[in-house]
Amino acid sequence: MPRKSSRITDFFRRVGNAVLGVGKLPSKLKRRTPKVKKKIPQIRRPEIPKMFQSFFERRHTGWPEYVMLKAQLLILSLFVAAVIYIALLPAEIFIFTSLLLALSAYLFYLTATQLKHAFKRDYPAYRSFVIMCVAIAWVFVLVFRHSPIEFSIEAPHLAFVPPLAAMGFVFVAFAVFRLKYGRNFTYGTVEEIRGKRAVVRISYDICSNVKSGLYVVESFAK
Repeated sequence: MPRKSSRITDFFRRVGNAVLGVGKLPSKLKRRTPKVKKKIPQIRRPEIPKMFQSFFERRHTGWPEYVMLKAQLLILSLFVAAVIYIALLPAEIFIFTSLLLALSAYLFYLTATQLKHAFKRDYPAYRSFVIMCVAIAWVFVLVFRHSPIEFSIEAPHLAFVPPLAAMGFVFVAFAVFRLKYGRNFTYGTVEEIRGKRAVVRISYDICSNVKSGLYVVESFAK
């Protein structure tokens, strides 16, 4: 009898251990299951090319000013190409039309990508400025090279209509831009306070027409 009872007791102990072991399986599986870590891609901050870094650091400027300089150089190239086509090489229609289209397309690409990232707060103003400059270049090309109005001895005054129309377009475009986006203040970061004065770092601001750099202003901090 003692042997039977011990066997029965041992049997039920094993059954109990098996049942309890099933309950512990999820925790064991959790411990054994390797943790999968998601690799979050690091977003690289845009930087100025190394060959130009010292140039911008000496002027207390950064990547936004570098992007704006590229946009200004492209706009200047667009105007120079338009002037050369109008005044010097009017017969090279295919070459200069392709060049003007390429410069315009790259300007729009730069505006939609880098300018948008560099000047988030005032991006609509920078976008409008680029569109305005591209439009001015093309208006001059169309007016001076492809205008249906030609000089005539019988009506010499008609020859002044295209250039006056082009100049009027430029004046109206800049006036509308100033009325819509112009302001008499800008934003900056206080770098240092010297008594009643503060050293403020200001980025390029097309709306207030302020250049980037360090400015000493009156401090209202107590």
